[in-house]
Amino acid sequence: MTSIFFADSNPKIRKLKNNKSYPVQPKSGLSLVKRGTSKYFEGRMRFPFNASGKKESVKIGVFEKEILVEDAIHKWNEIKVWSKNNNKNPKLFGKVQNASGKTFKEVANEYMDEVYVHRVKEETFNDRKNKINQVLRYIGDEMLIADLQRDRRGRPYCKKMLKTVFPHAPVQLTRVRQLMSWIFGYAEREEYIQQDQNPLYIKFDWETGTKRRVSEKTFADTITSKSWGMLPKFLKTVNANECNGSVVTDLATKAHLLMCIRSAVIVCLEWDWYDPEEDQWVIPPECKGLKNKREQLESGSCEKHIIPSTPEINQLMKKLKAETGWQKYCFPSLGGQKNPHLGESTINNHFRNLGWKGKQTAHQWRSVITTLGIERSDLDYEVIDRQLGRKGHLNGTRGHYDRSTLLEKRKEFMKWWSKSLIQEGLII
Repeated sequence: MTSIFFADSNPKIRKLKNNKSYPVQPKSGLSLVKRGTSKYFEGRMRFPFNASGKKESVKIGVFEKEILVEDAIHKWNEIKVWSKNNNKNPKLFGKVQNASGKTFKEVANEYMDEVYVHRVKEETFNDRKNKINQVLRYIGDEMLIADLQRDRRGRPYCKKMLKTVFPHAPVQLTRVRQLMSWIFGYAEREEYIQQDQNPLYIKFDWETGTKRRVSEKTFADTITSKSWGMLPKFLKTVNANECNGSVVTDLATKAHLLMCIRSAVIVCLEWDWYDPEEDQWVIPPECKGLKNKREQLESGSCEKHIIPSTPEINQLMKKLKAETGWQKYCFPSLGGQKNPHLGESTINNHFRNLGWKGKQTAHQWRSVITTLGIERSDLDYEVIDRQLGRKGHLNGTRGHYDRSTLLEKRKEFMKWWSKSLIQEGLII
């Protein structure tokens, strides 16, 4: 007996050679049809739903150009359910008349101001809002969102628009394409456009091939269980400060190295955040360096982040207090800046000025902490991860039940980390 070949995976489909119809799932009615160089998904079902019903064929989409096998299965199931629940011919799926008359500008602003604003930080929202405004300068104020549907050649239009507005910026292209896809998805849910007509639901080819520039090896790549890698050399340059960075910048950089948190938190530290009784720094959840989402902040579900202090950190802060202790912020701006404290890029720029451009960034220091902590200390990865301010333990089922802080173990790690930096050459 000859077995039936099921085209139930993308790799299988790519290898098909014979011109014929291949079932995707047994008894589902969904097939992959190959005709010459074309491969497309097609669903077949009876309508009306009885023995005398005529078998109707519904084209699902072209393989890879429009849809992959997982999405084709999902879409076909959605069509069958819709057809049976509404007693309508499956060919009519997605053919609901668009009577909204909404422009893309109206829908984009509605989505941004009523949905997206509650999902991201203010800084991210403002950046994405600016990107949409750039898109609107190309599209105009009068373009109906229905005219950008996939069946009205909306996809090639959007592709040309993105390439024109954001040339030579692959990362921005991907971000804006994704954001616009969410806007079109919102329009589908609100029935401003027909179902399954999102022109940007599928990535463009140039997105999947985009790669970030590969830099030289960072400290984390040179660390082993027997070697501190380039760390001693780096600390020597920090101590020398040959670029003549200001005292505040120099101390902010050393605080960043010692306190195991993002530089965005370090630069906005306030003196009032220090709790002398517990000898710890208490970072409020609204501090943007903690990367809490706006909707989480509004719901009150975010916790404060604790940075246990150490004798080494206290020594640094005592030195800093002589410079800025009379001000609100530990690291106030150096004058002429829009922020009352040092900018987020200050520490990273100081790394570059010290000669470490392309070798080490402020953010990559988190990799150094993680790698050294795992290789050289006896503490678990999760202890280090929590101290760095990551929140992976809050995801999924565990997030509903886990209320642990691991604070005592984090204190132990911070003491080990501070002493290790001093032993390897850091001078406060």
